[in-house]
Parts: sequence; C-alpha cells; structure tokens
Amino acid sequence: MTAPTRRTFLSLAAVTAVGAVLAGCSRGSTSTGEALDAPIGGDRTLVTYFSVPLTDRPEGMDQDEENSTHVVDGKVYGNVQYLAQLIEARLGAEVFRIETAEDLPTSYQPLADLALEQQEAGTRPELKDGMPDLADFDTVFIGYPIFWYDIPMPLYSFLEQNDFSGKNIVLFSVHGGSQLSGSVETITEALPDATVSTNAFSISRDDMDDSESQIRDWLDSL
Repeated sequence: MTAPTRRTFLSLAAVTAVGAVLAGCSRGSTSTGEALDAPIGGDRTLVTYFSVPLTDRPEGMDQDEENSTHVVDGKVYGNVQYLAQLIEARLGAEVFRIETAEDLPTSYQPLADLALEQQEAGTRPELKDGMPDLADFDTVFIGYPIFWYDIPMPLYSFLEQNDFSGKNIVLFSVHGGSQLSGSVETITEALPDATVSTNAFSISRDDMDDSESQIRDWLDSL
C-alpha cells in the first residue's frame, strides 16, 4: 500500500499508501481513446463506485482521514464518492455504491492490512445486495481507489458477479502516487465481452481540489 496523505486511501476512496498503496489517482492522468459506441448520460448510464472514507467528521481529522476524504461545504465525501457524484450530476445518471456485506475497518492500518491480506489470498469479499439491473444501461462508469498497486478485491467481486456483456465501460480512479497501476488492463481482461474505454480518469488524492474542472474536461473528451 501507499502511506496515506490528505487524500490517499481513496476512501479504501476509497481507496491509498505506504508507498502508494491504498491511494487513488494521479493528477489528471487520462489516456485518449475512441468515442464510446453509445451516448452517455441520462437513464441509460450508471455510475458505480467503491469508496471507504475513514471518517464522516469534517473537523479534527488526522492525516490518514484527510487522505481518504474530500470536504465540501462541511460535508465529508470519500474521494471516489465525490468523483462519482460529480459525474452523476453532470450526466444526470443513476449512481450505485459498491459495498461489502461485512463492514470494513475505519482506521487506516487495519484497513490497509485487510486489503493486503485479501489481495495475497485472492479473496473475493461478499457484497451487499441491491445492484441495479445492468440490462437497463448501455454505459457503466466504474470508480475505485488503488490498493496496493491493484484494484480493491471487492471490485473483483463486483466485476465477476455481474454480466457486463455488450456494455460500454468507463473507468475513474483516485491514487496516492501509483496512478492507474495497470487497472485499465486488469478490468479489460476481466470483462472480455464489454468495451472498456482506454480514456480512464485518474487523479491524485492531493489534487482533489481540482477534481471538478478535471472531471468536466474528461467527460467532454469522451
């Protein structure tokens, strides 16, 4: 993992750093890609995300808590959660938070240790129910933090337990220095029957104050 700094964990986003471990993004690190097969926005677009902020208290945060969150008008968001809400608002899309059935730790080190343990064991954590029917959507955004230079193991569960055949997939992520860490390739391989855009959005937890303008520019490029 990467040791966290004001916006690492990407909230465990979401996810962010004992190096760059439970991080989340890199500054405006987007790659160019071809236009999507279907228009994005409205009822046919779903924004999904995995985010685990370490606190919901805007005052008195320690460094790890600051790394995992973004505060707007006194409200605390996980880093990835905040990006998801920016996308939701701009596109008028439906949004869904990916959550594990079992509560995750809300302290950095226990969360980092659990993430590494799950990764080394190849664990697929059980997820909460409630996923919308993907048949109702053409385009699915997937947001996540970077944990230990990989996508979080709950995201593997999400990818493997749902049918993304024929969908356009658009990725967004937060990191603590490791940028996308090969996650575009990982998700492309996991979803062979979907079209995964190479134009993925990646931002450092340290650059979250610029996220609104960066997200706007990125969405305009899709």
